[in-house]
Amino acid sequence: MSGKNVNVSEDTTLNVEQDYQKSFMPKVHVIGRITMAIAFLLSFLPVIYFVLFQGEGLPFSNYVNVMIAIGSIGIGLWLTEPLAYWPVLGSAGTYIAYLSGNVGGMRFPVALSVQSASKSDINTPKGQVLTIVGIVASVFCNLVILLVVVLSGSWLIERLPASVLAAFAYVMPCLYGCMLLMIFSSGKGGVVKSCVRNLPYLATAITCKLIITNFLPQLMTYGTAISVGLTALVAYILFKRKTNKATQ
Repeated sequence: MSGKNVNVSEDTTLNVEQDYQKSFMPKVHVIGRITMAIAFLLSFLPVIYFVLFQGEGLPFSNYVNVMIAIGSIGIGLWLTEPLAYWPVLGSAGTYIAYLSGNVGGMRFPVALSVQSASKSDINTPKGQVLTIVGIVASVFCNLVILLVVVLSGSWLIERLPASVLAAFAYVMPCLYGCMLLMIFSSGKGGVVKSCVRNLPYLATAITCKLIITNFLPQLMTYGTAISVGLTALVAYILFKRKTNKATQ
């Protein structure tokens, strides 16, 4: 009887994994691409409104110059941010996060905390679904908070003491520190061993940041791309070394 139960459990897990790979993920990419394309087109509505209905058009060269300027500034982030956040957000989470915004400040920490609490990986059906639920919940929370802030933000900020307003400058360092702690605490062997395992990657990223900031400021636009690339290279070298030792 117990053998039959084990076989049923294995068959169920296999069916879930197959459905995840062959049905769920392809639909994620189809829906994600469609929604991102719609959002891209809708972003031109303000310009279309002012040009067609208000008669506030400018020479076409002005629009081209603005697009070139924005593209030259943002191309580094467009290429590196999805690469840096995707291992935690997953495909569906990446689509939702970049459609709703606030990726690094809200979506990434939420996805990381959900996976840490559930002890699941983003590459598994469980981790993917839980991450989607968490990110969508954060979007609704953001909408509620934004509504409150828009309606009463000025009134509230005027009544906050200066010490509280000054503390807002430390929000991002605290947020990233919390994310690092969650990463380290979720690893095997406790926080200390997890810190030691991740030390080469942290050292690579910090060293890269210091070198670019102090000696190669002309590469600041591509600083994130270089840091991510070098960290991935270090991880690959360590992985190959570990694999070679295991096969010897």
